[in-house]
Amino acid sequence: MSKARVIHYINQFFAGKGGEEKADLTVQVIEGSVGPGKRLQVLLGGAAEIVATVYCGDNYFNEHTDEALSSIRQITQDWNVGLVVAGPAFASGRYGVACAEVCHFLSASLEIDCVTGFHPENPATEILRQYRNRRVFAFPTAEVVVGMESALSKMAKYLLKLAAGEVIGPPSEEGYMDQGFRRDFFVNKNGAERAVAMLLDKLAGRPFITEIPVESIEEIPAPRRILDPSDICLTLATTSGVVPRGNPEMFRGYQNTRWAKFPIGKLNSMQDAQWEVIHGGINTEFIRGNANYGVPLDVCRDLERKGVFGRLNPFFYATSGARGLVSVMNGIGREIALDMKAEGVNAVLMVST
Repeated sequence: MSKARVIHYINQFFAGKGGEEKADLTVQVIEGSVGPGKRLQVLLGGAAEIVATVYCGDNYFNEHTDEALSSIRQITQDWNVGLVVAGPAFASGRYGVACAEVCHFLSASLEIDCVTGFHPENPATEILRQYRNRRVFAFPTAEVVVGMESALSKMAKYLLKLAAGEVIGPPSEEGYMDQGFRRDFFVNKNGAERAVAMLLDKLAGRPFITEIPVESIEEIPAPRRILDPSDICLTLATTSGVVPRGNPEMFRGYQNTRWAKFPIGKLNSMQDAQWEVIHGGINTEFIRGNANYGVPLDVCRDLERKGVFGRLNPFFYATSGARGLVSVMNGIGREIALDMKAEGVNAVLMVST
């Protein structure tokens, strides 16, 4: 049987090209295995061969995603590969996101099975859960590179299984991370029998594993009411992607990972300055015409003058929420809250889309 041909995606650091100073490197390809790929090749043995390694800088991928994916797809086609492996990326957010995007794009456009790995808290985990791609298998890793051997071992084992055309089992058996859907496979008992068995186990206090796990969302308690309106320091926040003209913070229209605060202390209305809207999930025409629809500064200034609340914070907070990942947005929310506390803010008017 011929060897399975594999292409390996890594970032500039693991390709040996440098750290942050090389994060803007464009997509490049090297014949054979490089960096962690050399150990991965040993683990694959003679059943699969890493014929090429493709890499680029973390910043380049995240700032030029479409161009990077197009180049990587062309390279993958040129090398005539049957499997893709990416990473492992551990807890590195930019690298993990790139691995997830590369795997999803190549599997969807070329119908190629892909294997990757990163820490479960990596933003890439939520990306793949949203894609629900049945040809991408992501394995949990340690947070840092000290877990490289374990990560590569799991990924190599599964690559060999895919290369051999073996039947794919559920995450609980295979070890890859659950992406929110169930795979079809044959079992000895039908659904009714399995459901009754689980119910009996639950009633008897015996351990059981559900076939449809339900994701639990953190419950956020309501804060205590501010009794004296004069004590209110109100700030404006929005997920509509309102930014100064030129998008200085480089927000992305989809799956944005950044937030910023912008000064409005000398403005009475958002129409007193120039703004643009970076958001891929709404019709931005109205907010572009009048940014007060996204950040209602004009109304809040009027309420401030009337004494409805104490004072308006001289900054507003913005991010773009289109296809935002829950894990990323949780992180953004925590960071913004800390900054608000430092500014003395105790009330927020959140303008959603």
